[in-house]
Amino acid sequence: RLMINILDPKPGETIYDPSCGSGGMLIESVKHVKESGGDPRLLFGRIYGQEKNLNTAAMARMNLIVHGMEDFSIATGDTLREPEFVQRDTLMKFDCVIANPPFSLKTWGEDLWENDRWGRNIAGTPPSSNGDWAWLQHMITSMSAGHGRMAVVLPLGALFRAQSEGRIRNNVLDMDIIDTVIELG
Repeated sequence: RLMINILDPKPGETIYDPSCGSGGMLIESVKHVKESGGDPRLLFGRIYGQEKNLNTAAMARMNLIVHGMEDFSIATGDTLREPEFVQRDTLMKFDCVIANPPFSLKTWGEDLWENDRWGRNIAGTPPSSNGDWAWLQHMITSMSAGHGRMAVVLPLGALFRAQSEGRIRNNVLDMDIIDTVIELG
């Protein structure tokens, strides 16, 4: 809820969760628009999510329908290995990108990352033992230029782990795209 309030999605904006699970953050985005006095129907066709687990993706579709959404796209597949929301040879771009990806994912697809065909390797290749910075780079690359915004939950270690993650962290900081980091107990 905190991340949704910070992003403040508006009617008519596109909202994307690359690790949508059962759709909780997408549903909270719709609720936020409604509670802010906006018409959630203006989000029809503008809600996107991808989930690796087939059953969980089905739950996300069902949950969105139960919460009044009639037109949305929930894809099934591994976002880091094969993102589903692409146009021609580039990732689709979204106004709001939000996720709580799997923490410290191992064997996440590092073998494809160094020469990523989608251009997501913007700050460096994360170690094979930890995909946290791969998720972050995917999300950064999925934001609309100029006005896209993102909120993500990562484990605290993403801020402190050294070696290749330290270089990636510094490269992302040098991009000057991070407004804040919030640590919650």
